[in-house]
Amino acid sequence: MYSCSSRKPRIYLGRIPKGYAGTKRTVDYIIQLIRDGAKDFCVRQTAIDILIFTGIRPKDYLGEIRTLFEWVKNKIRYTRDIHRVELLHSARRMLELQAGDCDDMTILLAAMIKSVGHPVRLVLVGFNPMKKKLFSHIYMEAFYKGLWIPLDATMNRPMGWAPPSDHKEVMNVD
Repeated sequence: MYSCSSRKPRIYLGRIPKGYAGTKRTVDYIIQLIRDGAKDFCVRQTAIDILIFTGIRPKDYLGEIRTLFEWVKNKIRYTRDIHRVELLHSARRMLELQAGDCDDMTILLAAMIKSVGHPVRLVLVGFNPMKKKLFSHIYMEAFYKGLWIPLDATMNRPMGWAPPSDHKEVMNVD
């Protein structure tokens, strides 16, 4: 596999508003990290290397999505953020760390899938019926032949599975 030279990570420290405004600002930042990651040579090269190494044939678009999903699900360790601190890592940083929570794994997977030409979007989900604007999990979906396919790499579930939730909100990346 292609190895990217390490560079010092950019760090941004800031306050996020409480409630839905904070969720929206965080998602906007996640979307920007996905867009940047999809254009990052290292992220794209890693995605291509995975597809070549696993023998995915050119134009097997569903195979590309499945293979990158399985790679992230199996190679990236789910690790919670620092207590009471929201961390967001770039796709390149995730390739170095090989660990992160749902937003980090979503950033990496979405950037890799987008980097090889597939439209992606985000899904925020909430589980408390009393708090319809409270979202506690994020995953992505990839577009294939007229359908959006859920991809939650944090769970040991197949491509197409989505967590059962009380409410959700879909956010476009493209």
